[in-house]
Amino acid sequence: MGQRQRRGPAVLLLALGHLAGLLAAGPACADAYRGLSDCVLKLGDSMATYEEEEGIELQGLHRVCRYWDEFHTCALTVLWECQKEAAAVWEMLRRESRKTKFQGSLFDLCSPSMAQSSAWIHVPNISMLSIPLIVTWLNL
Repeated sequence: MGQRQRRGPAVLLLALGHLAGLLAAGPACADAYRGLSDCVLKLGDSMATYEEEEGIELQGLHRVCRYWDEFHTCALTVLWECQKEAAAVWEMLRRESRKTKFQGSLFDLCSPSMAQSSAWIHVPNISMLSIPLIVTWLNL
């Protein structure tokens, strides 16, 4: 189990290194690395200001998942020009996060199946995430 725990961060670093290489390779992806880091910082700021109130655990989960959805929207907008490369790396990160058996992964906590099991009315991620992308495209 100790080896598996050490493997998780190594895989994450490898995937992020691969993404950085892909982003540096194409002119369309030149500013995406900075934009993606801004999205991560925004997610961190949201999580840092979050204070869980006693007895309102489910509402807290909804708030955290809203931050996670906002991160997805931000990241997809930034990576719009690098869709193929970014999608491959994102999927690899999602698969690897499941292999690490880390309890509390945002991929798992905020998945649509988790949302349905907690009777949370959830707008499908794909339609919610496509709105800012369409707006970005219309502004081009």
